[in-house]
Amino acid sequence: MKKLIIVLLILASVLAVAEVGVYKDKVVVGTFQALSGPYAVIGQEMSKGLNAYFNWINKNGGVYGRKIELIIADDQLDPSKTVVEVKRLVESDKVFAIVGGLGSYGCLAVMDYLEKNGVPFVYQGAGTSLLVSPPKKYIFGVQPDYTLEGQLIAKFLVENLGKKRVAVIYMANDVGKEGQAAVKSRLEKYNLKPVLEVAYNPAETDYSALAINVLNANPDSIVIYGFIVDTIRWIKTLRDYGITAPVVTTYANADPSFITLGGKQVEGVYLTGWVPLATPDRPEFLRDYERAVAIFQETYPKQLPSSYAVAGFIAAEVFVQGLLQAGPDLTREGLVQALETFKHWNGILTKDITWGPNLRRGKSSMYFMKIDKGIFTAVTDLITLEN
Repeated sequence: MKKLIIVLLILASVLAVAEVGVYKDKVVVGTFQALSGPYAVIGQEMSKGLNAYFNWINKNGGVYGRKIELIIADDQLDPSKTVVEVKRLVESDKVFAIVGGLGSYGCLAVMDYLEKNGVPFVYQGAGTSLLVSPPKKYIFGVQPDYTLEGQLIAKFLVENLGKKRVAVIYMANDVGKEGQAAVKSRLEKYNLKPVLEVAYNPAETDYSALAINVLNANPDSIVIYGFIVDTIRWIKTLRDYGITAPVVTTYANADPSFITLGGKQVEGVYLTGWVPLATPDRPEFLRDYERAVAIFQETYPKQLPSSYAVAGFIAAEVFVQGLLQAGPDLTREGLVQALETFKHWNGILTKDITWGPNLRRGKSSMYFMKIDKGIFTAVTDLITLEN
């Protein structure tokens, strides 16, 4: 009887220290993506980036001998589905962490649940600052938020381009409003304010009446906080009205499809960026990109990663580095502590990530690019609000 009690006590002790989702030979993680529905092209591509990087890690022995098992939940970019799927991942699939969830509203919908349950959430495919400000223990943002970006756009327009009459055109939703507020806030530091602020419904297809207001305001530069289709529509409308002021738009549009769909209309448009451009004049970035493509093509032969696949690749890359720094005795608390040690960390595609005990905004720097002869061309190095 004593031996049985001892065995049970030992077993209970082992089970007590075992971490959820962590096994001798694997660590189980989850993500939520739009694999079906109207936004499937985004979720499918981001999933490719995650899969490609994790497959490469697994092929090369995993992390401390553990393979990474990824469970992808299809939430169709519907926040109500996101909540259901994430609870299933946490409570039924027993995932160790959530890596690379897609969509601002879905990420916000599950943020508090994951925080309350102590589940690390590394990388959100979202630009809302509400995920990282105020900081939450288990929520680690990577890509820049719109508050940082909007302030940097204003700084770029004033300090780099010497502009003073800035018009802001923005979607009448949380994304647009956050970007607009950030631009306006930074302009105040230069004793400036927008000459015009135009909120619009991205579902509308005719911006002619609003464009007349822009024409009358006579701006020397225009910020557009919209996504690809409506941003292109806005630029075309402005050009049709003879408005030639330079346009700056968000990194959410820094995808080859923006150039393909926009054609000559988007020539000369400025965009923000946070993943360095792989160009011949920056051979170190070109080498990194070529290495990332080789990794990606081990899983998806002859395919080039889209910007959304790059996002998934970066999410996986950052998470794996956290596992490495957490050590072989992996726990959720250990991962949090490890991620908090990142100081301007660079990976293959990931550049300049910093976290700390009270810092969850991983990126504090961005650069600006311009569409020149149908290609993205960098016009600045990485800049911050301070430099």
